[in-house]
Amino acid sequence: MNDTCAILVNYFGAADIAAAVASVRADEPHLPVVVVDNSDDAAEHRRLQQLLPADVRVLRAPGNIGFGRGCNLAAQATPAPHLLLVNPDVRLLPGCVHALRQALEHDAALAAVAPRQFLDTACQWQLPPAWLPTALRAWATERAQRDTHAALRLAKAARAENLRYWSAHTPMPQRALSGGIMMLRRSALPAHEPMFDPRFFMYFEDSDLCLRLRHQGAKMAMVPQAQAIHAWRNLPHKAVLMAEGARIYFDKHYPNDQRWLHKSRTMGSQPVLRTVPSWQPGGHALPVPPAWQTGWVLELSPSPLLQPAIGMTGTGACAVVAAEVLACFEGAPVYGRLGSMDTPASACQLFCWPASATP
Repeated sequence: MNDTCAILVNYFGAADIAAAVASVRADEPHLPVVVVDNSDDAAEHRRLQQLLPADVRVLRAPGNIGFGRGCNLAAQATPAPHLLLVNPDVRLLPGCVHALRQALEHDAALAAVAPRQFLDTACQWQLPPAWLPTALRAWATERAQRDTHAALRLAKAARAENLRYWSAHTPMPQRALSGGIMMLRRSALPAHEPMFDPRFFMYFEDSDLCLRLRHQGAKMAMVPQAQAIHAWRNLPHKAVLMAEGARIYFDKHYPNDQRWLHKSRTMGSQPVLRTVPSWQPGGHALPVPPAWQTGWVLELSPSPLLQPAIGMTGTGACAVVAAEVLACFEGAPVYGRLGSMDTPASACQLFCWPASATP
């Protein structure tokens, strides 16, 4: 029996699923794969079967049951002790599966591991670490939207965390991991519970799982030797699903904080104060001050709080942002920060490209 099985969930994305599976099989040719089809459409199901290798198991879900329940259905269909969750927009790079599996085998305390994730095909831009939602963090984020001092403190802390994450050379302990690409040890999953809480349709089900793992003393880590491309997009329609996932998560784990959490959600829907000064350089090539040219880091975010942010490191007099990367922001404003690895956050250059400046 193979000790690892890849799990993917499809919803009218057969071509993306096929490409993701191809990357899994390019990394490990004989790795078992289970795909759950949530599309509830005969034509899509046929297309999925036509595009996938014959030995990939395709399960037809009873309608669009969501990401978490789809993963649960796939997990029930395989006895593999290691479960590799792969989003349709993820492409594994060579050696990813082996490095993740090796990390789990080396440290019995690890319940889940994830690879270093890049946004772009050139593997220049890294995605940030996943964050574990807490009532305190929700409060701090809400306050930062209305208090410049709080915003700068939050941005400083996020930058320090990002730099440690992006420069890691050995497995780095994490409080949470993204369900978009993650390898789980089945035996570490909470007993008598499904992998993902079925109340979550999409978003925050991975945060809920990570919090449950932490409550039972399990550990998680990012393994830098394992690498993958995760083509994140700033899609507007995600906001409603994320808001519903957040509501379920906070109702479940922080029921005593509902009064101010409700107030926070209400205030969060109001216009956000701009806490980051605008700086518009020519085009999307940023001039780098001489003092930083031996090693700089550029961060970009859809949020004026600069979190979450993608990051690129480099050297030289100019930092160029490729069109492929800007396109991921889907025309929204792009907030950025440029500085050296050693530059205090307060001394970095902060800027904003308005929506009209992005392709």
